[in-house]
Amino acid sequence: MMVDDIRPETNIEWLWTLDLVELSWEILRYRRLKKRILDAHRVAAIAAILQRVDGEGMPAEAKPMVRTHARRAAAEWRDDREAAIEIEARLDRCGFDAIDINAEVFVQARELFDMFDQLMIAAQRLSVGLLREISIRHEIVGRVRRVIRAPDSL
Repeated sequence: MMVDDIRPETNIEWLWTLDLVELSWEILRYRRLKKRILDAHRVAAIAAILQRVDGEGMPAEAKPMVRTHARRAAAEWRDDREAAIEIEARLDRCGFDAIDINAEVFVQARELFDMFDQLMIAAQRLSVGLLREISIRHEIVGRVRRVIRAPDSL
């Protein structure tokens, strides 16, 4: 599709077009990886929320046990649909809905998520730069061709 839209004519335009195609695939990969990162950190988010819920009012010496229990419950949430329903209902009763869970997922995954965001932004900037170069080149070539076809207009 890009070749059809750009219609490269010179070797450099072909290289730029190939770079654009590759950058487009990179951007798609980064988007898929961002989703996978969020999915992978959902268990950690559930564990963090459960740790807050279960650890509230507990003495400091009980915190390691609460953390272990929360991690175990989050693993059950991931692996057992019935346990997931039970845990989600419990979280709902404690005032945590899907939005709260998603916010915690972003907190848990923020560094990797930011990294892929930056990579995606860089690839998008490169794409825009290449498109600009191709557009400028096409405009210049078009002007030269019009001048060559109509030398009387000089």
